[in-house]
Amino acid sequence: MEPEKWIDLVISFSFGTASILLLRIFWNRRTVLELYFGLAAFFITIPYLFHLFQIQTPINLFHWAKLISITIYISGLLVLIRESKPVFARFPLYLTALPFVSFFFFPLIIDSIVIKNLINAVYQGGALVVTVLVFTLNQARERGRRYYIIGLSFISAAYISYWLYFNRAGNGDLVWVSELLLATGILVTLFRFVKGQKKESNL
Repeated sequence: MEPEKWIDLVISFSFGTASILLLRIFWNRRTVLELYFGLAAFFITIPYLFHLFQIQTPINLFHWAKLISITIYISGLLVLIRESKPVFARFPLYLTALPFVSFFFFPLIIDSIVIKNLINAVYQGGALVVTVLVFTLNQARERGRRYYIIGLSFISAAYISYWLYFNRAGNGDLVWVSELLLATGILVTLFRFVKGQKKESNL
């Protein structure tokens, strides 16, 4: 198997596992948080699976999947922020779907490499910062927070290495390093997140 196929397999397994576990929790608890996060992982899995099995498509699935996935993930973060507030101070749940409005603008930017990369970098960077803030504040006194720290450290390293080095001209062959860092971070963070959700459901 070619090296890039191994990367496709690892990423597909990582995000596919995340999608299945999160959507299972959603199916049992009917919580929007797991639905958003599960769908975000699912959309990232699709292009890597298609590339792994060499399925051709008329559009660039990687470009679309990244934009759609990060948008859905941001909606999930809005749910986390909403749930961290007292009940009387929470904004309406439907407002967590507000980022979906950006779907209408994707066809206008998808063919512009500079704008597409800028939107992706801003979305991903913003989502990463908010994720770190939300999880560190919510889990500051919880046991097992080291898994969040380790996982988010891997994800942060993936973001920084990709956008500051590997995504630049001449470094494209090393993008797989960022992808492996991301896959590792997702699995470690997912392990702790799912464990925490199961613990809450048993209370």
